[in-house]
Amino acid sequence: MMKRSLLVIGFVLFVVPAYSWDLSGNAGSRGSSMGCCSVALCDFWSIQNNPAGMACWRDFSLGLSYENRFLMKELSYYNCATVLPLNIGTFGLSFSRFGYSQYNENKLGLAYARAFGPHLRLGMQIDYLAVKFSDDYSTRRNATFELGLQSDITEKLTLGAYVLNPIRTPTVFRFGLAYKVTADVLATTEVEYRSEGGIDYRFGLEYLTTKEFYVRVGVHTNPATASVGAGYTMGRVVIDVAASMNQYTGVSFQTSLIFNIKNLKP
Repeated sequence: MMKRSLLVIGFVLFVVPAYSWDLSGNAGSRGSSMGCCSVALCDFWSIQNNPAGMACWRDFSLGLSYENRFLMKELSYYNCATVLPLNIGTFGLSFSRFGYSQYNENKLGLAYARAFGPHLRLGMQIDYLAVKFSDDYSTRRNATFELGLQSDITEKLTLGAYVLNPIRTPTVFRFGLAYKVTADVLATTEVEYRSEGGIDYRFGLEYLTTKEFYVRVGVHTNPATASVGAGYTMGRVVIDVAASMNQYTGVSFQTSLIFNIKNLKP
């Protein structure tokens, strides 16, 4: 047990930061299966990926997401969130956790987004962070914020921009586009810059095969990773799954559920 704990701690300290796996990573299986492209998407998991996208959301909803990174339970990534659209804007509350008992990162976020006309959406989230490293060390706590923007340039093309922790390091910037190729095909691309991790180029495709079923593929470059996934809508429940693979750390699997409880916007 001690050897396994030391192995996991070493992996977290050296390998995980090198490949940018942390609480600023992509939440929700939809974006994960599209090469982690999410900054220009309007969906439930915008609460974690770009809060501006929440302004499109019409339902009071709850969501859960779980990722088994590199087939190691000690590197599990959990997300839960709720989104509440009102006339004065859309509010969201989220909680994320990465790690296990001897090392874990936790984030509690309160988000708000609003549309300014039919083509512009702005959002922000205030975050409370806590990092715990074994029972022998004190928990490190901090606070920061996220800002996001989305603009519908045309009926088919959406631009998204996002920044996490803009006033100190580490800082994360994302900029991307989503283009509706046809009524059934969505293409998206994104660039992410991390002050402590370099640049990541991302590409993804989503295809609506039937009224309820989606298939998705994607790639990103830092590290070189390929991903696939699918989504299925059953009434007011949405199920998404994703799998990704890179040559250094192996396979990761993710699944997410969204429960759309009540439509609050016409």
